[in-house]
Amino acid sequence: MKRKMLAAVCAVSLLAGCGTGAASAEAETQEALAQNTQETQEAEASSEESEEAEPESQEETEEEADFRELFEVAAEGIDYLSVEGIRLPPGVRLAMVGKDSGSGFWKQVHAGAAQAVDDINEALGFTGDEKAELDYDAPADSDIAEQIDIIDQMLDKSPDGLIIGFLDINSGKTQLELAEANGVPVFAADSGIENSLLISESKTDNYQAGMEAAARLCELIGDKGQIALLVHSSETETGIERESGFRDEIQENHPNVELVNVAYQDQDERSTDDIVAAVLAEYPELKAYAATNEDTTEALASALELYGPEEGTVLITGFDASDNEIKLLEEGRLAGVMAQNPYAMGYASAVSSFREIAGLENASLIDTGHTWITPENLSDPAVQLLIYK
Repeated sequence: MKRKMLAAVCAVSLLAGCGTGAASAEAETQEALAQNTQETQEAEASSEESEEAEPESQEETEEEADFRELFEVAAEGIDYLSVEGIRLPPGVRLAMVGKDSGSGFWKQVHAGAAQAVDDINEALGFTGDEKAELDYDAPADSDIAEQIDIIDQMLDKSPDGLIIGFLDINSGKTQLELAEANGVPVFAADSGIENSLLISESKTDNYQAGMEAAARLCELIGDKGQIALLVHSSETETGIERESGFRDEIQENHPNVELVNVAYQDQDERSTDDIVAAVLAEYPELKAYAATNEDTTEALASALELYGPEEGTVLITGFDASDNEIKLLEEGRLAGVMAQNPYAMGYASAVSSFREIAGLENASLIDTGHTWITPENLSDPAVQLLIYK
């Protein structure tokens, strides 16, 4: 570029010797210098952008390393956050069907599975057509009928493994039988169904998480008083198990705490606002209200802000760790949330799929863990990795 600039200056200088063209030559000289200065600045800016991009890539690598260091997902002696020792044929294709296309939680599950696919390709040196692939889809607004259609579409593509987050415990049996008939192993992520055809489930121990959520809430209210529970669904495994654990903890270990109302958001014709308003009217001495997933937690906080008594009178606890919930926690509108590990769910479900395809042993149940988050531990590195948009 310096040669170009020098040549331009020399050429214009020669023209300057032509007497009457001196002024014009000087103007052209300045124009040439300005043009080349701009090109130099653009080149430097482009170089700086490239240099800045490298640390970002490094940061992603460090984040992945931090994840493996801070979390352990193991079952029956198998590390489900590692692809080490797995040997696959070229061109393996996995399919994953989530619960909700707009869910931040399911975007994390998908991201975890996609990372496992990248890791197995790197470990085996697969490139081009040899690479393992992941096909992902999910219904809008947790629509059960649409999810079944998507599962059928995935099976039509004859994947080497199919991972499903089942929306309804009563749906999917036909699809499992069809998968078995076509030699497609099926795995569950987040929630499964009662069926012996499932190879393995990667999920939170929802019963234990429900029990701990109840115990934490009881501690917050001094182990005495009336509480209510808003469950996201009575038809999905996560809702059923969390409610069951919550109820059992109260009944078995907290005699002075009374669970006065349980409502199901997806099955109740009323809005969350109407449900909450009715509970508050019937139980004016209510001390706490708990929710069982991201949507119910956010809806509950909004309803109590509209219809509740003075702020802080009724404590609110919830499930999951969306950035919206964390904001509510920081604002003091939530007392605590029981976070899951959706990224680990996705990663572990992909690893279990790879192991099955490779003919290796698999655990039937893979617990990906749960963490109680409050303002006090919000800055912990492990907690920060559980927060999603």
